[in-house]
Amino acid sequence: MGRSLFARDFVKHILRKAALKLIMQSLISLTFDDGLRCQFEEAVPILDRFGIPATFFLTANQDLTHESWDHRGEWWKIDWREDDIATLKKLINDGHEIGSHGLTHCEQKMRADPLAEAFKSKELIEGWLDTNVTSFCYPYYSWLQAHLADAVRNAGYEQARGGRQASYYAVRGDQPFDRFNVDCRQVSPNDKVSEWVRPGFWHVLTFHAVGGQGDGWEPIGVKQFDMLMAELAIYRDDGAVEILPFNRAVDRMESREPESEK
Repeated sequence: MGRSLFARDFVKHILRKAALKLIMQSLISLTFDDGLRCQFEEAVPILDRFGIPATFFLTANQDLTHESWDHRGEWWKIDWREDDIATLKKLINDGHEIGSHGLTHCEQKMRADPLAEAFKSKELIEGWLDTNVTSFCYPYYSWLQAHLADAVRNAGYEQARGGRQASYYAVRGDQPFDRFNVDCRQVSPNDKVSEWVRPGFWHVLTFHAVGGQGDGWEPIGVKQFDMLMAELAIYRDDGAVEILPFNRAVDRMESREPESEK
């Protein structure tokens, strides 16, 4: 009898501990903007080595460099050549997500024709990659969100990322949540993984260049990126963090349970 009670109490303890761990687990999403070549040459091998999925927001134009009017000869990006398409298809097969970052990344053109930025970019990327593109990322964070939001919704996207106020979203409860203007943290060289992880909350990270100044905006050094991902993987392996691509994390947030159901 005593052993039976002990066994039942032990099982209840384990179940309570597992439930508490699930409630307190942090949710993290990594996003990469601009489709810079350094992301695929430097960041992706590191992500894959640690088994970390991510979302890559790409511009649907065939310019060789990002914002080519300012960055000729640097800030090299995906230009949708045959090799690029093969690389991106493999990324999708490996569990990463590809989203749209618009067509031009030019403020004047985006303000003049928001429909092209949303509709045409989706059509092109889906045609090149033979996949469904459900996520959009507003160029210049939320600066142009008001000009593009209606077009993004009407184009058939299911979620969109803005930013950069470094918000944390409760993974349980009824905190207001706009899936078409999700905030994010712009990762800086001074960031610490411990700052990303808040028990019971979702946090979206944004990276641009992984490399040097000539690779893109707000660069994070390759060695530092490797160390950050190694530490994030430790949190994940310890059960403190779950890492999901942006689209899957938004779906998770939409299906979250009310706080009263803990």
